[in-house]
Amino acid sequence: MKKGLLFFLLLVSLIGVGQCPTDDFYITTQSEMDAFALNYPNCTNLIYSLNIRGNDIVNLHGLSQIEDVGGGLIIDLTNIENLQGLENIQNLSSSLIITSNYALESFEGLENLETIAGQFAVAFNSQIIDFTGFNSLNSVGNSSDWGMHVASNNNLVSLVGLENLTQIHGSFRIDWNDSLESLNGLQNLDSVYGWMGIRDNDVLQTLEGIESLTYCDEYLSIIENESLNSISSLRNLDASDIIGVIIEDNPSLSFCAVSPVCDAIFSPNTAVTINNNLTGCNSEAEVEAQCQLTITETDFSENLSVFPNPVISVLNIETSNILSFKKATIYSTLGKLILETSKKEINLETLSTGIYFVDVFTDKGSVIKKIVKE
Repeated sequence: MKKGLLFFLLLVSLIGVGQCPTDDFYITTQSEMDAFALNYPNCTNLIYSLNIRGNDIVNLHGLSQIEDVGGGLIIDLTNIENLQGLENIQNLSSSLIITSNYALESFEGLENLETIAGQFAVAFNSQIIDFTGFNSLNSVGNSSDWGMHVASNNNLVSLVGLENLTQIHGSFRIDWNDSLESLNGLQNLDSVYGWMGIRDNDVLQTLEGIESLTYCDEYLSIIENESLNSISSLRNLDASDIIGVIIEDNPSLSFCAVSPVCDAIFSPNTAVTINNNLTGCNSEAEVEAQCQLTITETDFSENLSVFPNPVISVLNIETSNILSFKKATIYSTLGKLILETSKKEINLETLSTGIYFVDVFTDKGSVIKKIVKE
């Protein structure tokens, strides 16, 4: 009888070791990481969270059996250089939080990850330069407040590696990345079911890479990007479901009359805040005036030129032999007609310094050029 009881207790003990943790689980040292597979040899799907935190941790190899974490996978304040050990995770049914891993150089190890059903946050990882390693990721979020947040990764240059990402369910914020040069990597992102925000990325000059974005159903905010001078990559975004547009404190941004912004301005149901940008995009009135000009850039660009630009005195208009010049009109940034002329040489000496728009009419249509008067 005693032998039978001992065998039963031993069996229960062995089965318990093979199961997954029954509560939120914390790994704080490399020895605990290495022991995970030994202590939980049959654990592949955790119900609760897995929290990996500690500067003693240098690799994640002990997690190679894990296929899913139901309560959130958090990797914080470690000394890992990559994510090798997570190769078996294909669909994560919860959040993935990767923060303050100062030795992390790449996301290698998550090449098989296709979906993240919760929040996806990458922040304060000072060595990361792009998102290589997330090449299979196609969907993020579950329509909660946070979808994807990329913040304060000081050496992040681009979002290359996210080429398969098409949808974000929840907000998408790109904030405080001091070295971010472009949004390349987001070429296939078409929908953000939440707030789309781009804030305080010091060297970001354009939004190149986000041209496929067609849907956003909350706010679009572009704030405090010191070098940003163009938002034309948003031209395919449908503004009909956007509830608000905020463009402010971008000191290099002078032209904001792209389709979604114009549509938002003319919609009675969309809140619009535009201020403290460069002249031309310094107020809602300025942008509305530009929108009313119906600016176009067609094939004229190769057959029509306006120079010099910036101009001090005389502005010249030159057309190729396939275009016949008709007239030119010059407008202020507020849409006020300054002058109209049939001459190709236009004396602008009396104009105040600033930004103007020249509408050049030809026998094959018209084109508007922005000029700077010095």
